[in-house]
Amino acid sequence: MVERGTYSEFLKSRVDIFSLFEKGNEQSEPSAVPGTPTVISESLVQSLQSPRPSLKDAAPEDQESENIQVTLPLEDHLGGKVGFKTYKNYFTGGADWLVIIFLILVNIAAQVAYVLQDWWLAFWANVQSDLYSGVLVKEDEFIVFVLNWYLGVYSGLTVSTVLFGITKSLLIFYILVNSSLTLHNRMLETILRAPVLFFHRNPIGRILNRFSKDIGHMDDLLPLIFQDFIQAFLLVIGVVGMMVAAVPWIAIPVIPLGIVFFFLRRYFLETSRDVKRLECTTWSPVFSHLASSIRGLWTIRAYKAEQKFQELFDAHQDLHSEAWFLLLTTSRWLAVYLDVTCAIFITLVAFGALILAETLDLGQVGLVLSLTLTLMGMFQWCVRQSAEIENMMVSVERGIEYTDLEKEAPWELEYRPPPFWPPNGRISFSSVNFRYNSDSPLVLRNLEEIINSGEKYGIVGRTGAGKSSLIAALFRLSEPEGDICIDDILTTYIGLHDLRKKMSVAPQEPVLFTGRMRNNLDPFNEHTDEELWNVLEEVQLKDTIEHLPGKMNTELAESGLNLSVGQRQLVCLARAILKKNQILIIDKATSNVDPSTDKLIQRKIHEKFAQCTVITITHRLSNVIDCEWILVLDSGIYREAGEPHNLMQNENSLFYKMVQQLGQAEVTALTERAK
Repeated sequence: MVERGTYSEFLKSRVDIFSLFEKGNEQSEPSAVPGTPTVISESLVQSLQSPRPSLKDAAPEDQESENIQVTLPLEDHLGGKVGFKTYKNYFTGGADWLVIIFLILVNIAAQVAYVLQDWWLAFWANVQSDLYSGVLVKEDEFIVFVLNWYLGVYSGLTVSTVLFGITKSLLIFYILVNSSLTLHNRMLETILRAPVLFFHRNPIGRILNRFSKDIGHMDDLLPLIFQDFIQAFLLVIGVVGMMVAAVPWIAIPVIPLGIVFFFLRRYFLETSRDVKRLECTTWSPVFSHLASSIRGLWTIRAYKAEQKFQELFDAHQDLHSEAWFLLLTTSRWLAVYLDVTCAIFITLVAFGALILAETLDLGQVGLVLSLTLTLMGMFQWCVRQSAEIENMMVSVERGIEYTDLEKEAPWELEYRPPPFWPPNGRISFSSVNFRYNSDSPLVLRNLEEIINSGEKYGIVGRTGAGKSSLIAALFRLSEPEGDICIDDILTTYIGLHDLRKKMSVAPQEPVLFTGRMRNNLDPFNEHTDEELWNVLEEVQLKDTIEHLPGKMNTELAESGLNLSVGQRQLVCLARAILKKNQILIIDKATSNVDPSTDKLIQRKIHEKFAQCTVITITHRLSNVIDCEWILVLDSGIYREAGEPHNLMQNENSLFYKMVQQLGQAEVTALTERAK
């Protein structure tokens, strides 16, 4: 037998390896930071060209990359027992307390009917024995009446057992499946309300793991296990009660048996619970690696790293298999010890019945031996299923964790801005400090700036200067410190929906959803077909869409992959034009498109948003040289602002130095445009 100390030492040795492996995996995850151009960095692919794939090679701890802007911590998991609150939330999520109490009563009634069957059969056997032995001398008609009476009662108990059994099974499946559905919906709602930083810190594999494997356990396994446990537990209680009522001395070996089973279960759960948590955690790297590999497949093929990534996936899978095998072996350890204990108990009861045979009648001996065999099978099954329930409740525990995540500010507040807000699009920043969470450093420091109505404003700076963070503060992706006003209304005084829907954004990575082209252009069905076709014509996509099989009803693939990057960007531009908001934010929107598409986008922005406030964030200085005002950021600090021509005349300005690094021909062209 494998002793618990051996399991504990093995588990302890595995935890260090698991932690190292997960750290390597998660740092190789695609960064969810906006602006990351590739899913799998080239440094990761090149590191896999070594002879053997190793965790250290996959993601060295001191790796410096623009793609990794947020440190990914290890996946957290709870320890110790699964609390009563978890069970309460699980059951109350599927039904009210009245329904749960009714379920308990139905289970008790079903068990009473089942036990009464055996008791009535034993009582009937004694009466029949007295009738046939002559102890009770009665007329034939009376004997027939007695037989019919006992048969009728037994038939009634049988029918009651069947009806109650069907009712309790349907009821428990209804409650537990509904609990799973409710918990899933709460998780999804919380995820949709979680701050953006949550997705920066948690790879997609972790989220997929909880929404697939853990929810799958709640849908498929937990209802069956709970039904088995409740049925076995009530059966054990009923059988023990019957045995003690029939032969009181049977309580002498039953009580020690219960104590032994209780300690075996507790001894087993101290290890298996944590192994189960470990097994659930090791699924996340498998999902993460698979998702990132599929999304970065072009980069992998370009570097001919297919074999290395496959080996790395196998390593992730083997790691999970080790945890899963360890969980199975601990379960078999419990089963073997329970079997041995049950065999000893049956032997004692059998020899006890032989010793006391003269003091017991035949019905009692037969009942005790029959119930002992039933008890042993059900008793150990009850203990095993109770332990399995606690292991499976780890999935519920992990799901409930995702219902308690930090949420963004309310989507709507009591104060609602006027429907025509903002009429001008004037934005003012006053003493604005911004960080993505309370533990991270400031990415914007004491920002003071005013963007006037209808002004074309460019924001430039080196990588990490805080350009995108300024937009994150404006959209309240995390709550800023200080005051940001749009047309004299503080952004923190209104709900997130009222704030965000009044600003259009053209992001670096064009966002399209699986569904029809019509729904991507007009998600809320606010425009006519004529308006949609007109806007597609303006962005020069009308001919392309008309030649698609379904035209406006064409189904787009995941993330719009059946369109080119430039076409996806134009669809996003068309969506922004349709909204007709007074504020447009362009966040490096043309960094991934060809020059002709870049010029088209710039021209349409100048035409369609001539009276609007336009904030442009870009690395291409040629995209902001036509702006009326330019703000230069450096390490989150305001450095300088002014008209492009004036900044280029000042040799000490940061903007002038940035322009000079482009080469003499580009400098001359930008200078002429700035004039």
